[in-house]
Amino acid sequence: MDEGINYVRSDFVVEARRITEGHGVDVIVDSVGGKTLQGSINALAYRGRCVTVGDAGRSAVEALDISSMRPNNQTLCGYFLGAELFLSGRAHDLISTLLQRVSSGDLQVVIDRTFPLSEAAAAHAYIESRQAFGRVLLVP
Repeated sequence: MDEGINYVRSDFVVEARRITEGHGVDVIVDSVGGKTLQGSINALAYRGRCVTVGDAGRSAVEALDISSMRPNNQTLCGYFLGAELFLSGRAHDLISTLLQRVSSGDLQVVIDRTFPLSEAAAAHAYIESRQAFGRVLLVP
């Protein structure tokens, strides 16, 4: 990733166009879904690809306007890690590589907050508030 945009604080479609000097984004991985997925499609470059990987925003699914995708040769595809874990060994290899990189210190995991296990409900509420930046851990 070259640039990051906080979609809660700014219009990420406008910011994406500004950062790319009007070009748009080549690849977007959208884990929020809902209205944000439409914005992701709108921020795509010519021949851009949007991969939807979840619905973390918890907003209702809405009809998508994909009318700009065909003339811009854009693609929208979905990815579900759960299926990969059951149907393919590839995901296991990728996860193993990531864990090795974390273990060696080559890849840093951002930990936002830790909660004692006795405060699991508070930890879940914090995650659902969408305030977390990084991982939230429960500590036994």
